[in-house]
Amino acid sequence: MTSPIPENPAFAVAAAPLPRCNVLQSAWALYTFTLRQHRHGKRWLIMAGLVLLPALLSILARATDPSVSGRVLEFDLAFMFIPQGLLPLLALVYASGILHDEQEQQTITYLLLRPISRPLLYMVKLLAAMTAAVVLALVSTTLTYAAIYAGQIHMADAALRCLQACLIDGLAVATYCCFFGLLGLLTRRVLVAGIIYIALVEGLLANLPFAIRLITVIYYTRLIAYRALPFVVPGAFGNTHNIAADAWHFHISGDPTLAHDPHTWVCVTVLLGGGALCIAAAALLCRNREFYVKTPDKA
Repeated sequence: MTSPIPENPAFAVAAAPLPRCNVLQSAWALYTFTLRQHRHGKRWLIMAGLVLLPALLSILARATDPSVSGRVLEFDLAFMFIPQGLLPLLALVYASGILHDEQEQQTITYLLLRPISRPLLYMVKLLAAMTAAVVLALVSTTLTYAAIYAGQIHMADAALRCLQACLIDGLAVATYCCFFGLLGLLTRRVLVAGIIYIALVEGLLANLPFAIRLITVIYYTRLIAYRALPFVVPGAFGNTHNIAADAWHFHISGDPTLAHDPHTWVCVTVLLGGGALCIAAAALLCRNREFYVKTPDKA
């Protein structure tokens, strides 16, 4: 049984205008408290294990096949496994239950009594979830590059590529957090819906050489990565080929610079703008929604 949070006159002071410093202090306290929540529990241990997985796979690949190309290993793990599997999963786990988890734990009442508006409450908790997801994504990318290129020459080039990959991954996981935060307000079965989205939209549609991949996040991050980082490796008979263009279905035979695809600044604008729209829509939902808390069923 659920019931709406009552409008108690005793709490009218909580809705009264308060000094700006009180609002900022409450928002900062909520942000730090939410970050501490993300650092504890079984979820943290599971996600920490997933974050280490690409680096462990890199070490295993180099140990079993010392001749493996670092560029190929980098592409397979840092630009296929992490963006397509790890990043959306991180965002789904941390951002999908921003307010739903509070309702399930019956702590939403205490949050709503804080001297901050509901839209700001949502945005602060989203920022904390986004911080946790971005930090884990950057740690995973950095450790993966370290495992791939440790002890090899051209470490400066590897460090620069790692920095660029971190920026791309950070932008991608932040966008995913905005989307899954909104999705968590639209459906109670957000984990099921999120997994379906990851598998069908980001997993299937993004890999089809059709215009429908324009609705996916990973398509724009791949365009940014393709233009920022070369993925040319030696081929048979002394030839070279671009492994990114082949795997991502970019038609470079007649358009090697992908001039007909969105430019880098367009890709960044689409990702940032899409994330901002998701935040705005979620904030509007929070402002107009009645939040319910569980109450014991009567016998």
